[in-house]
Amino acid sequence: MRDFFLEIALDKRKGLLALLLRPPLYLVSLIYGLLVRGVYWVYKRGILPGYRPKAKVISVGNITLGGTGKTPLVELLAETLLGKGKRVVVLSRGYSLDEPRMLENKIEGLRVLTGRDRIKTAKEAENTLKPEVMILDDGFQHWRLSRDLDIVLLNSRNYFGNRRLIPRGILREPPSSLERADVIVISKTDSVKDISLIKNELGQINSRALIVECAYKPECVLDVQGKAFSLGIIENKNICLLSGIADPDYFKKTASDSGARIVLEERFPDHHQYHKGDIEKIVRACRNKNVDTIVTTEKDLSRLPLSEFASDMKILILKIKLVITQNEESFFNRIFNLLAD
Repeated sequence: MRDFFLEIALDKRKGLLALLLRPPLYLVSLIYGLLVRGVYWVYKRGILPGYRPKAKVISVGNITLGGTGKTPLVELLAETLLGKGKRVVVLSRGYSLDEPRMLENKIEGLRVLTGRDRIKTAKEAENTLKPEVMILDDGFQHWRLSRDLDIVLLNSRNYFGNRRLIPRGILREPPSSLERADVIVISKTDSVKDISLIKNELGQINSRALIVECAYKPECVLDVQGKAFSLGIIENKNICLLSGIADPDYFKKTASDSGARIVLEERFPDHHQYHKGDIEKIVRACRNKNVDTIVTTEKDLSRLPLSEFASDMKILILKIKLVITQNEESFFNRIFNLLAD
């Protein structure tokens, strides 16, 4: 059902039912837009109280539904700041536990606190962990918690969607909300021919924001025990590509760039919780294609019941690294200057 409405929001779903649903969904999106503007107006004028932590707060967010690549950027920031000797904590809304678990498992010394009430988790972090920096994951629309730097990601492949608010489109806020951003990171720029059109439009919305470009590159391949192998292990190998993420097309491109031959692909909704029936279906499809290797994402690994796979099926994880391709020095200068204040 979620995929059905998402396809309508992306104007991918055809047919009579989709045609009939578009007008009422558009009406709901107008009401949603009024509510968003109203809530922001209330917090901007201090009518409802907010909270400013003692630590520096860096928000990493977006204005669209999923697929912008927030988690790798949060990971990069946390690793960089921890490497500088800073006490860092990530505050996550906790829509699912796969991303917080993945971050804590990958980054030694990082704590990720989850909870819908960000002020509560911020105070908990202050009382127990005494952080110097809080990274607010998915925080652009969370106006109750004051921040020192607002970083917003845009997926260059579909940066404003059909320019409608949810549920008729994928926008959580109108594009004009980007005027609040301090840094705008355009992600997945390696899959777009001309990025200048996006940058020109962003410049008209917010001329003061630093615009950064990034892509996600395959770094290595991991087995389920975490042992790393070079990308050569999947080069020219027939694989099944398995994912339950927001942008499976980009994951497919990344896997193809690694040299793998994708003969079978199994896609599930973002944050899908896999069960025994899913695994049986996947293994059956692999058998039919004579494939014995499944390549998936780090996010998916924590949701896969590995014991349900047949013993002769090899499960590998394609590890992805965020690479800043333009304005990297300026980006980190913003971060370090903030901490120097």
